[in-house]
Amino acid sequence: GCVAWINHWMDTHDPRNAGMRDSNGQRLPVALPLIMFKRQEAFVRFFFACMDAEADGLVEKSRDMGATWIALAVAVWMWVFWEGVTFGFGSASAVKLDRSGDPGSIFYKLRDVCRNLPTVFRPKGLIPKSHLLDKRAFNIDNGSSIVGEVGDEVGRGSRTRVYVVDEAAHFEHPEAVTAALADTTRVRIDISSVSGLGTVFHRMRQGGLVWEPGQQVDKRRTNVFIMDWRHHPAKTQEWYDDRLAKAIGAGLEHIHAQEVDRDYSAA
Repeated sequence: GCVAWINHWMDTHDPRNAGMRDSNGQRLPVALPLIMFKRQEAFVRFFFACMDAEADGLVEKSRDMGATWIALAVAVWMWVFWEGVTFGFGSASAVKLDRSGDPGSIFYKLRDVCRNLPTVFRPKGLIPKSHLLDKRAFNIDNGSSIVGEVGDEVGRGSRTRVYVVDEAAHFEHPEAVTAALADTTRVRIDISSVSGLGTVFHRMRQGGLVWEPGQQVDKRRTNVFIMDWRHHPAKTQEWYDDRLAKAIGAGLEHIHAQEVDRDYSAA
């Protein structure tokens, strides 16, 4: 139900399309329906497999795979349809979590999605200025909420059904984050591009169990979901070769290896 609902009713936006035209001269839209490609749908199923088993998950991704958008979409679906649920987002940066007027921040996206929900799905009595707040979204109709926190103490003192740590590999003190989340939730999902050898994220990835659709998750280990650039239908070999050539020309092949190839040693 969650997959179908996202594909039918969720919207996204891509500011990179502003002012651009397609091959027929038509302007490209900035607001777009969020129709997931196959790997994104598998990510939704990974999410629920971890929740059903009360197990932790880790998403190792190339850049620009839409993982945070999909996590946000799952959060909104739960916020709309589940009673009394709390969904948590943690970020190393307040700017990335919530900044007024910044469409790149998580809660700006969330407020935009919630305001534009079809009337039939919008919570009864929802007043955006009162219920869609800074780092908080409250469903007055069923008591559910989505909350966000910043820094090393994310989650400490609160309780959530699931907690997403966005760009988890880039926290300054990841051990402190792990300690803070220890009793906050039974389901922690780390989402990140890679950032160096020997980090907590890298060690969790190396010790984890790679999950594919149809498999059972392991409650005793970190379950790993990979989102590689090859999973993206718009990223062809030609796209990869062009991007690599540009990186080599700029003397930044190591950045390409880190951000696209998910190479920990490149960082």
